[in-house]
Amino acid sequence: MSEFHPVQRAPEPLPPETPFTHKDKPTSFSIQDFWVWMASDVLNNTLRGTVAEYIVSQATGACAPVRVEWDTVDITTPEGIKIEVKSAAYLQSWPQKRPSAISFGIAKKRPWDPKKNQYGETRIRSADVYVFCLLTPKDGRIVNPLDLTQWTFYVLSTSKLDSSLGDQKTVSLSRLKKLGAEPLDYDQIRNAVLEVYGDR
Repeated sequence: MSEFHPVQRAPEPLPPETPFTHKDKPTSFSIQDFWVWMASDVLNNTLRGTVAEYIVSQATGACAPVRVEWDTVDITTPEGIKIEVKSAAYLQSWPQKRPSAISFGIAKKRPWDPKKNQYGETRIRSADVYVFCLLTPKDGRIVNPLDLTQWTFYVLSTSKLDSSLGDQKTVSLSRLKKLGAEPLDYDQIRNAVLEVYGDR
């Protein structure tokens, strides 16, 4: 039986041309081929959330070289602000009879502690700030998650969510607006995050 050695290193960016190998020889397909195969359906609701996270990380200057899947929060800005990113869209990548109702998940979770390799006991919202990302088109002929003008963003402090919504697991768009979240463009995200964080 081979000896067990857990992974001790952080993930690093892979060059796109990095090949898969077989018997120590490169195959005809690369990691870039895998990325194209795996991640081209950016309208898919699961992948759309990651796209939204990437957009917000770029807007806030917080884009790490490699996304860490199991971090306690989605993004940590250069200023140390912890951000949770949530996304929603009227259109999905499957056939629909009507636009999707807009709501965002805000459930409290047990935070993961990588140093102890275990979850905390108390469910909380670990971020300082939430950024809610809405892909706005209702016309499937033009919807494109890579077009930043098709997104509208809403920013709220976690303390506001906690005090107003308690243990609520989801929040509607209309409720966010009643809580004071205003629609923002991509280039307004960073300042809004800084302002909301300062006003906690």
